[in-house]
Amino acid sequence: MNKKYLRHAVLAAAIGSVSQGAMAAGFYLQETSASGLGRAFAAENTIGDNASILARNPAGSALFDTYTLTGGLTYVDPGIDVTGDVTYYLPVDVGPDGIIYAESSTVADASDYATSAFIPNGYLAAPINDDWSWGLAMYTDFGLETDFPDSFPGTTISNKTNLLTLNIQPSIAYDINDTFSIGAAINFLYAEAELKTTFPTDFPIGAVIEQNTGVNPAGATILDVKGDGWDVSWTVGALWNIDDNTRAGISYHAKYDPKLKGDVNSDVTPAAAPFDDASGNLTLNLPDTLELGLYHRFENNWAIAVGYMYTNWSRFERLEAFIPSGGEEFNPLLIKEENFVSGSRYSLAAEYYFNDRVTVRFGYAHDEGAARDGFNRHEEETIKEETGLDLPVTWRTLSIPDTDRQWLTIGGTYKHNDRLSVDAGLAYLWGDDELIQEVSNLNGFVTYYDGGTTKTEAWLFSAGINYSF
Repeated sequence: MNKKYLRHAVLAAAIGSVSQGAMAAGFYLQETSASGLGRAFAAENTIGDNASILARNPAGSALFDTYTLTGGLTYVDPGIDVTGDVTYYLPVDVGPDGIIYAESSTVADASDYATSAFIPNGYLAAPINDDWSWGLAMYTDFGLETDFPDSFPGTTISNKTNLLTLNIQPSIAYDINDTFSIGAAINFLYAEAELKTTFPTDFPIGAVIEQNTGVNPAGATILDVKGDGWDVSWTVGALWNIDDNTRAGISYHAKYDPKLKGDVNSDVTPAAAPFDDASGNLTLNLPDTLELGLYHRFENNWAIAVGYMYTNWSRFERLEAFIPSGGEEFNPLLIKEENFVSGSRYSLAAEYYFNDRVTVRFGYAHDEGAARDGFNRHEEETIKEETGLDLPVTWRTLSIPDTDRQWLTIGGTYKHNDRLSVDAGLAYLWGDDELIQEVSNLNGFVTYYDGGTTKTEAWLFSAGINYSF
């Protein structure tokens, strides 16, 4: 296995997580509360109708004069389909014009290959005195999981990716006066990644390879990568009570750079290879975000919320791994040039307060994707230099079929009494179909996927409970 192929395989391990079905830009998750889901998370860092505001704005604990608990669970049911073809290029000879390949093409369709998931959250807001308060938030903010069938012809490019993240965020807030509050938080992020890349179990040219090598690699594990790591970051925020019915909020979440450490194994690499049964590490350059919110309640029981979030994905330029046993050749090892683009999320919501017990809400959001459009010319040139094959390669990949998304949401709150209330939210998300062309090179054996997404959608359901002591 050459270093060119290794970087394709490790890519998936580096950027997998809770659920691609969450359909956030890149792999950023919005799902921090049930009430927020009903509003499409418009002004989620501003409204503060329960303690989940702490995930977005540490100044939010200043809004509560008693200990307040909020907990919830979001179920994500994604539906992502791809339709295309895989072509295998098996080197058989060298001619005057370069390598001669035997080609074999097959249909490569996969339905519903993004895994469903439950995303939990929990929050505590607590006053200290009339001026100070503190909070504790536990949630996840980055996530992606894709799992292709073992028989999918493109499993040599992408099979299974997964990364579980947990953010533990203690915070403190100061109420300057009845108008302004400020807050700050420390974020402890835990990330756990797993990848398993294989030859397809129904490998069309397995028998041909067996004739030349004596081994049919069908079903063999190409790369098995597991790793985890921690990072510490920070958040600051402020709230401005413009009048009794209007509030504005601003919050900034600093970047994360977790270093994932783990093991790399393979069924098909020589025992002497530096990435077989070896240790390695990789740092993820995750983005910082800026969020703005505005909330206004009218005198006729209606309210409106407007939100904006900017995510600095431009710092996610490339992935580089370090394999200590690999010497200079693998330190660093360029895995993938992603060159994500920074983007914005725009959201708008309305709420109607039927009475003191029942609130209903509706929301819409437009979420700009982080995956770069167009073609990765550097990747195309590298493949051509190594193999002589002229193959177009898109920035968008099977592991991250990212695109712009639309959200439509509905939700509500039922207040049982002054202490206890429950929330529920439902959302439908969809994105445009996109072209995906991706390639891998395994010691001269090339796998090329040519196709794209034919369905990108998700249903989300969330329920939460709030209790004030």
